[in-house]
Amino acid sequence: MATTIKNATLKVTVKEEITLNGSRQDSENTLRISDINEISKRIVTVPTSEVTLVSMSTAVAAGTFDESKVKYIRITNLDDVYHLTLVLKNEFNHEHCIKLDYGQSFIYNGDLSGGVIDTFTSNQLALGFTDSTCDSSTDPTCTCDASKQIVPGLRVSGTDVPAGATVISVNTPGAVTSFELSGATTGSITNGTFTFTSGFGDLVDITAEADTASIDVEVFVASA
Repeated sequence: MATTIKNATLKVTVKEEITLNGSRQDSENTLRISDINEISKRIVTVPTSEVTLVSMSTAVAAGTFDESKVKYIRITNLDDVYHLTLVLKNEFNHEHCIKLDYGQSFIYNGDLSGGVIDTFTSNQLALGFTDSTCDSSTDPTCTCDASKQIVPGLRVSGTDVPAGATVISVNTPGAVTSFELSGATTGSITNGTFTFTSGFGDLVDITAEADTASIDVEVFVASA
């Protein structure tokens, strides 16, 4: 059996219209996302307790999208008074909270080829920093003095660190003394200086919570 659904291109237009001092200051930008063959559009009533709007995994399941195929997510607050709180979570349990006021829309753009894989990270401190206490011996496991800043998903560079290395796990979040790289170092390192820069994790879910009273929310998801 073959599908009768043909892939289509999603057209997303962002347009601002305003006149200041008698002069038009409009702007319009259009994005076209090709090879879309799945659309989910629904209106959800969000209570004053946290509920899940969108979930991701490695395969489609009930209420769950394939993370590699989601290219576009829009969440619109349909209320005319109250705000909505959105919480985005990635595979490392990093969370990012956003206030979405009445009438406003939030757009999460997936990678045009990889979906929502490796698209989001967060940290309690700056994402970019150096640490000069790193030790390793041709091994993916590195040690350091206690660090609040090292979290999974960060990119790592330095002498004997393999190109494209990332932090894949830490021993104690918020007080890291040992972390695992995505590849083994190529030499023995004592008090080496590693440079950590922003990296990405997979979007896992988006939850929502209404401010004072229940809020209707429109959720639009486009997938390949």
